[in-house]
Amino acid sequence: MRFTLLALCLYLSITGHGQVFPPNSYPANYFRNPLAIPISLAGNFGELRPNHYHMGFDLKTDHRENLPVYAAADGYIVRVKIEPAGFGRAIYIRHPNGYTTVYGHLNAFMPALDEWLKQQQYQQETWRIFPELSPALFPVKKGDFIAFSGNTGGSQGPHVHFEIRTSADDINLNPMLFHLPVADNTKPSISRLALYDRRLSVYEQSPRLIPIKKAGADYSTVAPLITVNTPKISFAISASDTHSGSANPNGIFEADLYDNGQAVIGFQMDKISYNTTRNLNAHIDYKTKANGGPYLQQLFE
Repeated sequence: MRFTLLALCLYLSITGHGQVFPPNSYPANYFRNPLAIPISLAGNFGELRPNHYHMGFDLKTDHRENLPVYAAADGYIVRVKIEPAGFGRAIYIRHPNGYTTVYGHLNAFMPALDEWLKQQQYQQETWRIFPELSPALFPVKKGDFIAFSGNTGGSQGPHVHFEIRTSADDINLNPMLFHLPVADNTKPSISRLALYDRRLSVYEQSPRLIPIKKAGADYSTVAPLITVNTPKISFAISASDTHSGSANPNGIFEADLYDNGQAVIGFQMDKISYNTTRNLNAHIDYKTKANGGPYLQQLFE
């Protein structure tokens, strides 16, 4: 059987006939940058991590600690967490528009909150604490100082972990959907294209890697025609993205497979729950990754 690879698109907007995902609508410019320096990402939403997706933005802090952190919008502090791993010290702010923002790996909280938490720790006789606060206790306005950045918890270097969640069901949303000021004039890149025989399970085979080349802003297979010996095939890719001024190879937002200009299937990193974040292992070729190979994001169910 002969098969010609026509198109593999990795764009935020679809240019073929039809589309896999309907357009989303989120409030633009409602949330501000929680730092006073331009946003530069060490990690983005949906990025592939060992056994889980990355669930927010990792905001660089110029390799420093103790930068001021500000409330992204009006609301009130609904939770505060202090733990030895995970987020370390974190603040959760609930907003009137139905969203909650999270700020993790902090060094210290604003003085009034810090003092209140010390009292709670003594009362509960525990350093590790995760209290829920009443709306009247610590209301905040957009841009209010709330904490100092740090490197606490499971952090690998100074940064602020920032999330936007739906308050009703605690599902994490891609902060990029809210038009935060991230300069992004760079395009995603594809490093691998893998082909599978769909008559077999992924676990019963090794992927066939198809050499690809870049020509300008587009990619194509090195061979103009790919010959296969099965009537059923599927694909996976290794891909990454950057943003302006940063060389960090972050995750891609969306990948769609087109057949003769028609959108067939794809995936989109728009919302993920902590209850399903380990489904990453079903999204990638887990056998290949577990055996020391690369991440291959599957373009099939």
